[in-house]
Amino acid sequence: MKRVHRAAWVVVDADTVLTQGYLVVEDGTIVSVGTGKGPKGIEVEEHGDAALVPAFVNAHTHLELSALSGRVKSDAGFAPWVRDLLAVRESIPRNELVEAAQQAVCHAEAAGTLLFGDISTLGITRPLFEEGRAQGVWFQEYLGNPNPLAMPPGAEGAPCASLAAHAPHTTAPKAIQAMKALTARAGRPLSVHLDESDAEREFLTTGKGAWADFLTERGIDFSSWPLPADDPVSYLLDLGVVDASTLVVHLLQTKATQFRQLAEVGATAVCCVRSNHLLHGRTPDMEAMVGAGLTVALGTDSLASCDSLSILDEMRAVAAEAPGLAPAEIFRMATEHGAKALGLTGRFGRLAPGCSARCLEVTRASTPPFFPYGWFLDEDVAVRVLE
Repeated sequence: MKRVHRAAWVVVDADTVLTQGYLVVEDGTIVSVGTGKGPKGIEVEEHGDAALVPAFVNAHTHLELSALSGRVKSDAGFAPWVRDLLAVRESIPRNELVEAAQQAVCHAEAAGTLLFGDISTLGITRPLFEEGRAQGVWFQEYLGNPNPLAMPPGAEGAPCASLAAHAPHTTAPKAIQAMKALTARAGRPLSVHLDESDAEREFLTTGKGAWADFLTERGIDFSSWPLPADDPVSYLLDLGVVDASTLVVHLLQTKATQFRQLAEVGATAVCCVRSNHLLHGRTPDMEAMVGAGLTVALGTDSLASCDSLSILDEMRAVAAEAPGLAPAEIFRMATEHGAKALGLTGRFGRLAPGCSARCLEVTRASTPPFFPYGWFLDEDVAVRVLE
């Protein structure tokens, strides 16, 4: 059955806003968009002074760590934080981890974040996607020298499953290449943490250091890895695994020259500003990323290092850390670029024919006479999900 949604603004994307616009939806899909009252003879839902906008996309999180919120110390350095995280995670029953993950999804959805790029090592959150309790892409993450490797079974669309190589300093290079080959054949994205910490950079450029000790403790043999390398980004590029279907997450220490190299191969950077600030005391140079032409999406990492999985909260943090970015560009990161990162362009990220009708009604206590993308950076916005 068709329905018309009318609102003061229909935000098609970061470049297009329809004043006094409408959406026509049918069976969960947008059929048409336009301005004015829309077609006659169809049931109408009026949204008044609201803006209708695409769902926000959390392109990188770890739902299985949601139960660790407030339980992992973050003031002793990154490697100690990882050790503490693993110890705490192992102490929590699996059913509690799953329950916390579901609760985290519900809280994020209430704030307008409806799509997730979920990274899982334990495999326990996949049922959330299979059963429709979470939307997006579920990534099975591998570390070390996993063998054999295979794509998680999953039908096209939702649930959509793929693979993640944890990072170049924790996952064997041949395994990363094998994962890329598998995901490329399946038409799915590959996710990898990249250039996040001093420990990662030290290990990849010397083959030694605290991370080498940590891998040895975990029983991960790195003696055959091509070390030392010039830097983390060059290492991954040399493996031939970075292209338009690769998510490179963090890039906390990456320079402008390498941003351009990543842009040239079409990669998507995923930034987790609040998590980076907590764990590393610094944030990525997102203004330089955009200046280099790199596609940038937003993530949160897990509740073990961030106080919410809301991309609305992340957008505000980005605006504070990168004041040179236009609000419309931050909005693009949270919508179109997030959908691109997860391989969901055409279905999510915009309000256009063929896209999902699961979108957001956004209102403010005081309504301006025109639509500013900076709306989303204010604290007085209210979000309602249109199913």
